[in-house]
Amino acid sequence: MNPLRLRARGFTLLEVMVAIAILGIALLGLLGLQHQSMQSVIRAQQSTRASMLAQAVMTEAELERWPDLGLTSGDFESSFPGEFRDFRWERAVAKSGTFPDVREVKVLIRYGPALKQNFLLVEFLHSPIPPDPTVLQGAATSQLQGARP
Repeated sequence: MNPLRLRARGFTLLEVMVAIAILGIALLGLLGLQHQSMQSVIRAQQSTRASMLAQAVMTEAELERWPDLGLTSGDFESSFPGEFRDFRWERAVAKSGTFPDVREVKVLIRYGPALKQNFLLVEFLHSPIPPDPTVLQGAATSQLQGARP
């Protein structure tokens, strides 16, 4: 056999190095995609936890049936010891403005590094005690009188 012919069948060092460089660049791109995918999963997990915790705080307000007006806040250490250290809640209860027997309840969950991410849940709660019809009628009359020129 001809020695030149045997040599032509193999790969040169340069070809092998180019192939390894191309493979390395492709693997580096895949590694970047994996990192982005993991970050998305972590963000989705944190957002899901925040929504579940907001619903838990809102459920407590619903169990109170008619929560007091004002702002309350706290963490989840008493309810879930050691589990949600990066989560804080604030609950703001205000009058609805339109109906005297309805209150607006806003639950804000702050989470993440330095508590910079937020999740807000808003709900309107109706008073379990029926309103006094005379008070409602008097309020409607005063609004009508105030609207006249």
